[in-house]
Amino acid sequence: MARPSVIPQVRVRLEAYLNEREVAYQAQPNEQKAPTLPATPDGKVNVRAVAQAIDLKVTQEKYLYERDELSQLINLMAEGQGLMPIGARLVQDAGDKALKERMLRQAQSAKDASQAAVEAQAVHAELLDKLKVAVDDNEALKAENSRLRAQLDAIHAGMFVRVED
Repeated sequence: MARPSVIPQVRVRLEAYLNEREVAYQAQPNEQKAPTLPATPDGKVNVRAVAQAIDLKVTQEKYLYERDELSQLINLMAEGQGLMPIGARLVQDAGDKALKERMLRQAQSAKDASQAAVEAQAVHAELLDKLKVAVDDNEALKAENSRLRAQLDAIHAGMFVRVED
């Protein structure tokens, strides 16, 4: 025979505790309202303190995280008091992870672009060197062509021209 569920009993104790906290919260002046639920230093609801306040065993704390009907009660109260709900760290961690991955991709892309720019500059410099050599060769060939034309003109005019190999 299966044991009866403890969730209904936990829910009754949790609702009573949350009602007490809500009454204490509403009793505060509007300009000085501070959360009456236990909170962590970074502004999240302290589920462990809630579990202790309603006399849950350490092994039963997990129900406040895992059971939606319990965690939703706490989250509604926490959000109403300006605290981050249960599981906010998981969402934040996932966001942080996605941001880190995007930053890594952007850094890798920037590194790749930088490497490509360096390679392009090297190719550019090499092409400029080759172009300078080609221009020098072209000038030398033009000068040789002019000399050969002058020799041909002299031969046509009837002069004897010495030809070098």
